[in-house]
Amino acid sequence: MRKPKFLSINQPWSITLVYLLVGIIWIFFSDKLTSYIFSDDMQEMSRFQLIKGLFYVLVTGLLLYYMIKKLYDKINGGKQEIELLFTNPNLGIFKVDKAGIFTYASQNVLEIIGYSKEEIIGKNLLELTPSEFTEEDQRKLLEISELDSKNSFIFNKYLQGKNGKVIIVKTYGIAIKDKEGMVTGYLAAFQNITDQEKFLKSLESKNKQLRELASDQSHLVRAPLARILGIIELIQAVDLKSSEKGELLKHLKTSGEELDAALRDISKKMNSTPTKN
Repeated sequence: MRKPKFLSINQPWSITLVYLLVGIIWIFFSDKLTSYIFSDDMQEMSRFQLIKGLFYVLVTGLLLYYMIKKLYDKINGGKQEIELLFTNPNLGIFKVDKAGIFTYASQNVLEIIGYSKEEIIGKNLLELTPSEFTEEDQRKLLEISELDSKNSFIFNKYLQGKNGKVIIVKTYGIAIKDKEGMVTGYLAAFQNITDQEKFLKSLESKNKQLRELASDQSHLVRAPLARILGIIELIQAVDLKSSEKGELLKHLKTSGEELDAALRDISKKMNSTPTKN
């Protein structure tokens, strides 16, 4: 059974609460016990109070060590998971202010786009957008700025690297807020999906090519094939003169050549590289 969240000592406030409860219970009951045992001997009572205080410090010190270590291990484990996540060369994280100016970029981001940290910090996000996508990006960024600050956002963005190559990234972001709850910027993680997008475009081109081949099969192959089958059936079913058979054989040869040419054309198209859109 899963442990209830309210019993989980994994927050600073819960550590403080446990410490206070242990301290109050200890002081209350230990003082009662001291008064009961040493009510007539002030010297022994004073000595026992000293021992009780030292014992309390020792026990609470060990308790605090256990709880803080448990919290630290959890935080450190989460940090390692994040570090492991963003060592993936196709992943990155960056921050921009409300105007879209870069204020932070992880090393992965810098490697993907080819800029140094000094070159990217202070640059506007739209400065990395290829000109043909600028209008679309401006519209997307406007939509993000108008979102409720509690909402996250996801969108595909085109970036132009320092070498001029266009990179496609899938961006996952949230708003960064100040103490008053006002949006001061945005934090975003992204995944480089350039290769995936190229693969999808290749599939789309292949699908288009297959549709064209299917159309060719329907129009170019079936027509001569139908004539061939018709001539064969006619030769088999009807008693023809030699001259008539000769004429039909000529048509059969012509239809066979048309079918061969159509099949060669289809084979050539199947082996060709799809044209880029």
